[in-house]
Amino acid sequence: MDAIITGESERIGLSVIDNNDVEHLIEMDEEGRVKYHEQEGYPDDPAERTIAGNEHVNRARRFAKYWVYRERGYETLEWRHNPNRITAAAMAIAPLTAEAAAEYLGDFTQQFDHIHGDAEPAVSVPDEIQPADAVYQKDIYVGFEDQALGSLVGDLLGNDDVMAALGRVIDPTTARPDDAAFSAALAEITGKDPADVPNLSDGCLLEAVSGLHVHWDDAAGQYHTQWGEQPEIERDPHARIEIFEFDPDSIVELKCQIARHLLCQVRDCYLGMGIAPPEPFRLLGAGHHGAGTRYEHYDFYDRYHDPTAEISTWYEEYTPENAYDTSLAEIKS
Repeated sequence: MDAIITGESERIGLSVIDNNDVEHLIEMDEEGRVKYHEQEGYPDDPAERTIAGNEHVNRARRFAKYWVYRERGYETLEWRHNPNRITAAAMAIAPLTAEAAAEYLGDFTQQFDHIHGDAEPAVSVPDEIQPADAVYQKDIYVGFEDQALGSLVGDLLGNDDVMAALGRVIDPTTARPDDAAFSAALAEITGKDPADVPNLSDGCLLEAVSGLHVHWDDAAGQYHTQWGEQPEIERDPHARIEIFEFDPDSIVELKCQIARHLLCQVRDCYLGMGIAPPEPFRLLGAGHHGAGTRYEHYDFYDRYHDPTAEISTWYEEYTPENAYDTSLAEIKS
């Protein structure tokens, strides 16, 4: 994938070259709404394209939105598919103590204990589905301003101690680290004295979380969502957890699996654009529910959602230089 911005007035124009060497001419507004898309490599009617052809077109649009976000700082990415926002949510959850994890994530534990035992449910599910068949979701609100995310995430990804600590958090075979590496990195990035940096394990990076949402598909294949309670915050969340039930050994195990799940969502953001994720996000496991459906049913994707899969490509050969450097953008407020 490659892109150049060809013009900017009321719309931002781009030329995108996809992984099939097809050029796409795309125009969008500052909120990422595509106003024009021309290409000659695939039929104009989506119904006449192959599944692969449709995905090449969709990737070109996703990559174009990311490139405008990267180069100009406009909020062209939908929040659930913004890798910086999701990374910030994972960084906020990873250091939590058991007590803090229970405060923010305990309704998952209660719901799963209901499915596997005799606990009262945290949320009722519709009669038409079994509780074990639903996808359980929760929105995460991080206390960083959006304007700081690009620089912050870039600094965190470049900090070896932070990435090593994050790797230990999501690896069930290693000892769980404390939040020292995260706090030290945050102190360095913000220029504060380490003594003045709040304890990340208490959840100081988390502003709020929603209640549990229940997401399912019916016999006709139609998706439905029963929405949980939302905090009184007038902005979009940074990420949405979306997991099937499982039987964690403890609240700490649940937290670690959720952190890994969010990092897999970051992986899906990049793969959905046709480029490789940064090295720390080349993980296997369930991320975005929709991406997992594509990996399961589209034979041109590897099974990235399957922890036991053998992966043939991470699309490194299609990834532009400095593709991950969103700090280049002059963030518009």
